[in-house]
Amino acid sequence: MSNNSEEFEKMKVQLHDKGYKEKDVTISSGKAMCLGALYGLPFVIIFGLLYRFLLIERAHLSEVGGLSFYIMFVVIIAVSVVIHELLHGIGWSVSSGKGWNVVRFNINAMMPSCACKVALKKRQYLTGVLTPFVILGFGSVLFVFIYPGTISLLTMMVNFISAGADLVIAFNVLKENDGFIVDHPTEAGYIIFYQ
Repeated sequence: MSNNSEEFEKMKVQLHDKGYKEKDVTISSGKAMCLGALYGLPFVIIFGLLYRFLLIERAHLSEVGGLSFYIMFVVIIAVSVVIHELLHGIGWSVSSGKGWNVVRFNINAMMPSCACKVALKKRQYLTGVLTPFVILGFGSVLFVFIYPGTISLLTMMVNFISAGADLVIAFNVLKENDGFIVDHPTEAGYIIFYQ
């Protein structure tokens, strides 16, 4: 068992010993990707239409296709994913009031991920979950308006779609009663502990 899982299990035992009951709200990575795409798509459509009708005349367009386009797309994804996970960490380190000690970065299947190592209240947990959506998603919209074009449009699309799974998790959190939320160390989602 990894150190991350051991810490997670120890925290669960401590909360159970204090009389808390748990509810598992995790989803498989495949389901998170599919639902995430659906949750992120409305933002892509809305801002994509604004781009099409308001900004296309001054857009800096690149040729779609060819090796340089695919290299650019892979670079956008790689940079966005790293910044996305870093923003989760910043959100949780600030909202918990405990700094970087509460944040764990992992690499699973060559993909970086971030998890929070302590139990948080709903608002604290939501802050970490939604920080990438707010900063990268709407930062990308600003980028599209400042520098409309293929690069900015792709960046916006990647950032909203990659934040879609975070929106799925956030909507689940909003439905919960008050309790302590423990971020799952390896799965998308969390365990909530309530009395």
